[in-house]
Amino acid sequence: MKIFALPFEKKIVNVAHEAGSVYRHEINKTTNNMRQPDKQRIIDAINHIEQPDIPLFEIDPDIEIMNQILGKKLPYNLHPFEQKVEDNVELNLRMGNDMLYFSHVWRVGRVDVPDNDGRLHYTDGTIKTRKDFDQLWFPDLGKLEQKLEATCKALEGTGMGLMCGTQAAAFTAMTAMGYNDFLLNTLADPDLVSDLIKTLHEYCLREIEVFLQYPMDIMKVGSGIIATTGPMVSWDLVEELETSKIREQIKIIRDNGKYVYFHIDGKIDNLIPDFINMGVDVLNPIDPSGGIQDIFQIKNQYGDQITLSGNIDIDTVLKDGSPEEVKADVIEHMEKLGKGGGYIVASSHNLHELIPVENYYAMRDAVMEYKLKNENC
Repeated sequence: MKIFALPFEKKIVNVAHEAGSVYRHEINKTTNNMRQPDKQRIIDAINHIEQPDIPLFEIDPDIEIMNQILGKKLPYNLHPFEQKVEDNVELNLRMGNDMLYFSHVWRVGRVDVPDNDGRLHYTDGTIKTRKDFDQLWFPDLGKLEQKLEATCKALEGTGMGLMCGTQAAAFTAMTAMGYNDFLLNTLADPDLVSDLIKTLHEYCLREIEVFLQYPMDIMKVGSGIIATTGPMVSWDLVEELETSKIREQIKIIRDNGKYVYFHIDGKIDNLIPDFINMGVDVLNPIDPSGGIQDIFQIKNQYGDQITLSGNIDIDTVLKDGSPEEVKADVIEHMEKLGKGGGYIVASSHNLHELIPVENYYAMRDAVMEYKLKNENC
């Protein structure tokens, strides 16, 4: 039975060139010592065109990092892309990003508890049985369109491109049901888990249709059931519950001529041939996984077939290193991974609140100051 119906109407969006020009002038006064953002750097990296400038694209930092960069006190319960459009654009300019990340968080069924700062901490899900499907709700795509259109207008003239992130039905189902119950039900009641994912996946596809109406460059898809050492369920179940849905998403995205950016945590080096066959253009964040996953080995083996993004370790050098150590690590990554194109500087997951903002600046400035040494550049 169809639980919801979403009206869908094709439309063309005209983004005014003059929109936000005064605002951008104010931003540029704070970033005029940095190189200008240029989405072409990322597009060249995807197409393995070697350039002297290595692209930088760090998405979704913790709000504590955002507040320190902007000198503001923005609410901790929202991601950067959920804050005001002007604040998100300014953040990305000051971070030195060549693209801006736009998405929203669908908190269906989630039990989140705020701490004293207002930061939300996930504790459980409420969709425990089939009867609980009555609790399912679906975000208003019209409101999503309004914010996306405002974001597109604010980006005009900045040089930054746009990446939109779509929902992952399996991860959304896992947080809606609760991690423990979801994992137990993959064995005890697999039909319940499968039906919940199918219902959520229908909305995810409609969301992609909305994003594709706008002048975005890349679409992000993601996986949420892989841990540091491997999957939380069997590989067969990963394929059935998650990867099969992601393949469908990727086909739609590529059929519409957009690049695919795949965010998947944990140790996944043995799956990279599958990702390449699926049509993934960019693989992120290449978690070092405590030293058992080597991005340099991945580059040697697959670097001419897929673009790598990330691996600047949030648990070691970014959290505990000095700015000089961060800079040295970023330079090593650029020197070893930038040859032949195919590398985008980013962290090994997301910048969390324990990372000193000075270390992010060191990461950013290393990219700003670096030129790949190659006679062909």
